[in-house]
Amino acid sequence: MADDSQERRTRLIDLLPAIYQEPGREGHPNYLPRFLPAFERILFGTVDSSEAAADSQAPADMDRAQGLRDRIVQMGKLLDPWLAHDKFLPWLAGWMALSLRANLRPERKRELIANMIPLYRIRGTRKYLEELLRMCVDVPTAVEEEDVPALQIGRHSTLGKDMYIGGGAPHFFRVKMVASQLSMPKLEEQRQLAYEVVELAKPAHTAYEFLIDSPRMQVGVHSTVGIDTVLGSAQAV
Repeated sequence: MADDSQERRTRLIDLLPAIYQEPGREGHPNYLPRFLPAFERILFGTVDSSEAAADSQAPADMDRAQGLRDRIVQMGKLLDPWLAHDKFLPWLAGWMALSLRANLRPERKRELIANMIPLYRIRGTRKYLEELLRMCVDVPTAVEEEDVPALQIGRHSTLGKDMYIGGGAPHFFRVKMVASQLSMPKLEEQRQLAYEVVELAKPAHTAYEFLIDSPRMQVGVHSTVGIDTVLGSAQAV
C-alpha cells in the first residue's frame, strides 16, 4: 500500500495526458516518471520527512526544503512590516521613500514603516514631527510652537526669561526631551537620534531650539561622573 504522504503529494505525471503516463514498451521505457520528480521538489517542496524516506534518491535534507509554490504563497509577508524579516525592512522602507536610521531598533523600524504613508498626509505639521519622535526616540518628547515677541518694557523684559531684543525668529519652535533616568552615553545616543529626526522632518523655513530636561548634579542622587552628573542644564544645539 502506498504511503499516505506519497498519496498527498502533487505529482506532475498525473496532470499530463494518459499517453505520457504509459510505461512504454520494451527497450523504450517512459522516463517522464523519473524525470519529473526533480521539478516537483522545486515547485512543491516536500510534504514531510516520511516522503523523503520513501524516495531513495531524495537528498538527506529534503524534508527541510520549501517549494516555489509555498514561497510564492508567503510573498505577502515581505510586504507586511510586522511579518517581514529584519533584513527586508530597508527594502520595504524604500517603497515609501523612507530611509531607516541604523540606530533604530527593529520594532521601531516596523512601526515607522507601518505608519509612514498616513503620516505623509500631515507632513510639515507639528503633529507630524511629534509622531516621528514618538516612534523613533525612547524618551518622552514634546514640540512647542512659540511666537517670541520683541522687547517690551513691563511685559517682555525679564532677562533670561522672556526678553528677546528684536523678538525671536519667525516660524520658531522648541523640541523638549525629558531624559531624567538615562545615563550619559544613552542620553547622547537619544539626543543624536532625536536631532536627526528633527533635521529631516522639519520644514526648511523653520528654526528651532533643542532642549533636554535632565536632572542637575545632586550629591548622593545624581553625582556619578560620566553616568548621571550634569552641571547646569543639558542642551542640544
